[in-house]
Amino acid sequence: MNKKSFRMPLAAAALSLLSMAACDRAPEAAPTPAPTETPTAAPVEPTSTPAPEPPPVHRIGVRVVEGVGEFYDRETGERFVPRGNNYIRLADQQSASGETFFYHSTFNVGLYDPARAEQALHRMHADGYNVVRVFVQGNCLPVCIGDPAGGLAHAYVANVVDFLRKAKASDIFVILTTDAEPATTYYIDLLDTTWSQDFGGANTSYLRGGGILVGQEFWQDLIEALLAQDAPLDAIFAYALRNELFFEANAPPLSLTAGMVDTADGLTYDMASAEDRQRMMDENLVLWIDQIRAAIRERDPTALVTVGFFPPDQPNPWPSAPRYIRTDVAIWESTLDFIDLHPYPGGYGLDRLVENFGMAGMQAKPIIMGEFGASRSTYTSAAATAGALHDWQVASCEFGFDGWLVWTWDSDEQTDFYNALSDQGQINQVLAPANRPDPCRPGEFAFLENNIALGRPVRASRSLPANPPQSAVDGSGNDWWGAGDFAPQWIEVDLGQPSTVRLIRLLISQSPPGDTRHQVWVGSVPDQLYLLHTFEGWTADLQALEFKPEAPVSDIRYVRVVTRLSPSWIGWREIEVIAP
Repeated sequence: MNKKSFRMPLAAAALSLLSMAACDRAPEAAPTPAPTETPTAAPVEPTSTPAPEPPPVHRIGVRVVEGVGEFYDRETGERFVPRGNNYIRLADQQSASGETFFYHSTFNVGLYDPARAEQALHRMHADGYNVVRVFVQGNCLPVCIGDPAGGLAHAYVANVVDFLRKAKASDIFVILTTDAEPATTYYIDLLDTTWSQDFGGANTSYLRGGGILVGQEFWQDLIEALLAQDAPLDAIFAYALRNELFFEANAPPLSLTAGMVDTADGLTYDMASAEDRQRMMDENLVLWIDQIRAAIRERDPTALVTVGFFPPDQPNPWPSAPRYIRTDVAIWESTLDFIDLHPYPGGYGLDRLVENFGMAGMQAKPIIMGEFGASRSTYTSAAATAGALHDWQVASCEFGFDGWLVWTWDSDEQTDFYNALSDQGQINQVLAPANRPDPCRPGEFAFLENNIALGRPVRASRSLPANPPQSAVDGSGNDWWGAGDFAPQWIEVDLGQPSTVRLIRLLISQSPPGDTRHQVWVGSVPDQLYLLHTFEGWTADLQALEFKPEAPVSDIRYVRVVTRLSPSWIGWREIEVIAP
């Protein structure tokens, strides 16, 4: 690959500006005195400016042991297993262009809550966690991390420094990430040094030389700003260049179907060629990563650098368009110190997502699950979510994951997702290292639910081709069974053998909302079922209906849900049958 260096021109420009600034600040020289008869004093040896102190060595590093990459503690020499959380605060704020949006606000000036952050870090430490992931925000008014006057805002950086100090005091290491560099004139001008109408959206950052310049300058500015405020850089676990890096399929040049495009690597690619388009993204992705990582290591030589990725949509397709990424080239060919992947349960199995990531067989670089969590539309309760995340973590060990961070710790602002402390903290209980020192071994928790309907054979009165009955027992509320018609309709699950049931939970698929009547029939043979319970009343899409008998009911193999009344076509997102 032809890699063009962008570091030297920027470094030279930076040194030139620093020299000019130093001259501007120097006191004026005193006039040369007239010669006199006074004897000349002995010459004074000139004093030299002491070299700046090198940044502190990061405590966590990466080493390769018998061909396998692992994290380790430089102080103790012991292997380090990252287990932690994403700590995020969200708030309405105004963008630099004047738009109001709801977004990351953890360190925003005027919104940062040091007491809440400290309390969270103390609790994480008590529960055995050792890593936290946080976002820096570059596009808001009045003050985000970018200073409109140039460089980074001192007050915003001070909030980051405060958090780093609190994290170090709690023995928690911090991953700093972002979705984009600051949207201030200072950085936009750097980006526009290679302006071209052939690029738009996120593609601008990763396919143009200016995108590399901006990334290099921002991360070096951040390191220097942290050092200027005496930040404990040794508390930083890693710099994550992007929360989730992707190209945009509907923005140029990927939206073009013809023409030649020159990109940051100095090469020209044909937009009429699918092979050329993919090669353009692959080669420039690695270039962008490697050049910015090299710039970070210039200022912070022992720092770890990573990038976050959501799962690609091939070879197992899932709805990600227009966001587009292929991660295998970054995993195998870049200089990233470790890989940060974000597979969530509730859709495809982990084996299929691992296949999409292209990570199978990677041994030299550690791989962490920098995000894993669940939406409320996917799982019907925190207990069900806790069980799913517990099983997801255990299963991931077989695929080579070396660390895990929950999405999120306590973000009650994000109401569509469970957080670790939701509903008496059941998710935290099953994932906390204090309760499960070995993340690869299952734990025993009384509240974990055993859904014996999951993946079982199922049949229905009728179904739409795109919404088969099996979707109602696949463990994901994202898919659903749809009859494609109004009541009466039924769906029946075969549990495989006579079982004892303590709870039946139904997650509704319904539009519009309105009055409904659903009956639950159970028994040991299909033609001898009896009515166990009737749900009746006003219901809406995504609502969960639960029936828990006073005592568990035994000798149940078949569970049939019959809908007698509904204003919509009949469907269920999930049917769960919970055993004791």
